[in-house]
Amino acid sequence: MNKMINYNKKKYNLGNLPNWLTNLRDELNLSAVGTSFVRLPKDKGYTYIHKHEYQEEVYIVLSGKGIIYLDESLIQLSKGDIIRVNPEVYRALKADKECELVCLVFGALPPKGYPKNTSYGALIDDGLPNWEKLPPWYEGNKKVIALNKKLRNERVKSINKYKFDRKVGK
Repeated sequence: MNKMINYNKKKYNLGNLPNWLTNLRDELNLSAVGTSFVRLPKDKGYTYIHKHEYQEEVYIVLSGKGIIYLDESLIQLSKGDIIRVNPEVYRALKADKECELVCLVFGALPPKGYPKNTSYGALIDDGLPNWEKLPPWYEGNKKVIALNKKLRNERVKSINKYKFDRKVGK
């Protein structure tokens, strides 16, 4: 008798990941761990800092180098580094001026009820962005300020739709 093994497999070209963020929730049918690839082009980084309500995160640097902002501290990262971050710590990543930064990011499963908003794409969507406080590499950058305003408005719209859908029973 053959036992059915339940798993999901996907092959990624680690040398040619899409830039920015690739959430793996849907592609791997994840239900107990938040997992993403982050690929930042050289001298680019997150445009805002964020923290989490419950989720601790682990960043594994697959290639390149850069820095991670952790509550006012800048920590150098390079290939092979692994860093764990407590939920309440504000964080952001930036690639080095000379090369890109590629990381695999894991988040631990918080209490029941996640994802709160399935349209967002992350399994553990408890992120609390601080749209007003920019990472030090983007302070005063008007383009990034405008981008964050747009991202915040899109996030608010998505959250409001989710709340409405729950209210009407969708």
